[in-house]
Amino acid sequence: MNYQTITPNRQPLAAGRPVTDRPLLIGVDLGTTGCRAAVYTDDGTALGESYLEYGLITLSDVMVEQDPLAWWQLTKRAIGLALDAAAARREMVRGIAVSSQGISFVLLDAQGRPLGNAINWLDGRAVEECREILNRFPADDLFRAVGKRAAPFYVLPKLLWLRRHQPEVWRQARMMLMGHDYLVYQLCGESVTDHSMAGGTLLYDLQRLDWSQELLAAFAIPRSLLPTVHWSGAAVGALRRAVADELGLPADVVVAVGGQDQKCAALGAGLSDRTATVSLGTASAIVQVMDRPATDPAMRIPTFTFVRPARWVLEGVVATAAGSLRWYRDTLAAGVSYSALDEEAAAIPPGSDGVLFCPHLAGAGSPHWLSSAHGAFRGLSLATTRGHLTRAILEGVAYQIRENLEITEEIGGPVEQVILFGGGAKSALWRQIIGDVLGRPVAWTATAETAALAAAMLAGVGSGVFASLDEACGRMRPAIHRQPPTIQAAAYAATFATYCQIESQMLS
Repeated sequence: MNYQTITPNRQPLAAGRPVTDRPLLIGVDLGTTGCRAAVYTDDGTALGESYLEYGLITLSDVMVEQDPLAWWQLTKRAIGLALDAAAARREMVRGIAVSSQGISFVLLDAQGRPLGNAINWLDGRAVEECREILNRFPADDLFRAVGKRAAPFYVLPKLLWLRRHQPEVWRQARMMLMGHDYLVYQLCGESVTDHSMAGGTLLYDLQRLDWSQELLAAFAIPRSLLPTVHWSGAAVGALRRAVADELGLPADVVVAVGGQDQKCAALGAGLSDRTATVSLGTASAIVQVMDRPATDPAMRIPTFTFVRPARWVLEGVVATAAGSLRWYRDTLAAGVSYSALDEEAAAIPPGSDGVLFCPHLAGAGSPHWLSSAHGAFRGLSLATTRGHLTRAILEGVAYQIRENLEITEEIGGPVEQVILFGGGAKSALWRQIIGDVLGRPVAWTATAETAALAAAMLAGVGSGVFASLDEACGRMRPAIHRQPPTIQAAAYAATFATYCQIESQMLS
């Protein structure tokens, strides 16, 4: 663990609250650069949580790895700190489940030992292997089968890269486990994943709901290398005795199957039929649920399996959403609080007096998929103020959300409500701008940490605290606040059209 930075952030949420006799559930959220653990009662009350940061191992501009032992050690530590913060009776813990960053994975040997670092989802080394995949499977056929474009950050091309460049590691490999899978393996000794994690690998058949026999055969990937796929909320087993003893938990605590973090976060936020969710974190995921595995003929929006059986999701992405705002604050408004920036932006009219911002600071995600794209301000003049720039960023991200949502509705049907969550959703101004740009009501959750909450819901299903996921959601989901669009929605209809025209020129 030489490359990691550990920053404890323990939050006691139960100050002054008496020790509870209610069943307790633990949700773990393994993110890209940090691990969160939270302890909940069966009514969704958060008693305590902890967040620990760790680093990426950047070997080159395209090679990004992580220490899988850091995943595990920090998960244990985060759980212990969350339990301490909760000041609750540990014998009341019934279940635990994991929400995890998708498609980062590690290869293990026959004894379950990592054969090296985990390759992170940000890693883009497998460009040549993507060409190899497309030489065997035309892009449109592949997209219909797995719901994704061939891209270097998926698991399949990276497995091909490892086989080609690290043959000794490949020879010893007996298990390929993603972040969720590795933590479950360490918790209870079983090699399992869920459908939402498997759906992001480029090896999963959307129609058959299992690993693709055609892709495995075409690229000689042993089926035995891959974890067994279960539905989220399924009970996997009990905690290993050593883990239970280390954490001071009962040995009969049930480990349940969790899911990919964006899908879990959408579940915890309230994703349902005719409702879409939008995360406003560093990146933004625009998620709409479907009752069939429909795919976009134009390959603009990927399709994934969801953490509910018989449900699939369309998931658009803005790679730098709140990330754009943070970049702006850190570089052009150092020392200024987000609330102060909001106050300045609120004084600027819709459309920012012609100032536009394209938030492609890390390339363009959906629906354009252009990694060479760059962000840009347009329409600057001597009259441009910091308030104009701030509002243009908030509007630019909102325009990207609308672009994606219009396409998901084209494929999945109309959406009546959009639920916002994540750190950016704390801004009343940004919520209002998004609602007005979309021209429809928006809602937002009382908590930003919906991924860990959803993991706890799934732990409750697997441990028998709840009879179904519907019951878990009904009991544990956070309060939702709603607001309608304002009269500014009409003005944004024109500015959105202008934005799309300028963006198209920039990306052409």
